[in-house]
This record gives sequence, structure tokens and C-alpha cells, in this order.
Amino acid sequence: MQRNSALGIPPAPSELKEFISILDPEDEGYATYPSFVGICALKILVKKDDSGAMDEEVEQAYNLFTNGTKGPITMGMLKRVAAALKEDVSDDLLRDMILEANGGAGVGQGVGRDEFANVMRRAGVWR
Repeated sequence: MQRNSALGIPPAPSELKEFISILDPEDEGYATYPSFVGICALKILVKKDDSGAMDEEVEQAYNLFTNGTKGPITMGMLKRVAAALKEDVSDDLLRDMILEANGGAGVGQGVGRDEFANVMRRAGVWR
């Protein structure tokens, strides 16, 4: 089975066509690792200069946690993501993550989209 998505986020059809033409110009059915890393580096550099891309990336990542709901990110949602990643994360750590992200507003408040974006920025995802 061929998978054309990362973390469940499929590339745009035009992007996929562009990637395939760059990575496999002879249509041999495979891409070399150095070529793949090169195209990823180029895409990352383009996104760094595009604030709209950052907003879109935040929205996509936030939707992964909220499973497409409006939010906020709750304890249960964090547990679901940890389980999907096969990570054993204690409830205490998950509570601390929520409190750190929402400025101590309370576990029941969850983590909103703007708070999530701030966490990602502080983590160095965007400069």
C-alpha cells in the first residue's frame, strides 16, 4: 500500500506531482535518500519565509491533537496521541504539559490554538 501523507496530512496534488517529478524523474519507482532529504530541506526553507505556511502548519498540528474538533486540547487528547505514538507518558507529565502551555489556567481549561502555537514557537519549531 502506498502512503502519500505525513502524520495523516496529505500533500497537495500539485506538490505530490512536483515531488515525484523531482525525486523520480526517470519514473523508476523509487527515490534516493539524499534526493528526498534535499527536497525536504528546500520545503522547510520556503516555509520559514511564509507566515501563512506557519499558520497552516499550526492548524494542521493542532487538528492532529484535537482530532479535527475545535479544541481545546484536553488530557484525553494528549493520552490518545501518546498512545498512538506508543509513548508511556504519566498523567502527571501530561497535566504539567497542559499547565505549562496554558500559563497555569488549569488542566480543565485545556490548550487553545494560540497557546499551542506559542508552545511550538518556544520549542523552536519556527524562528
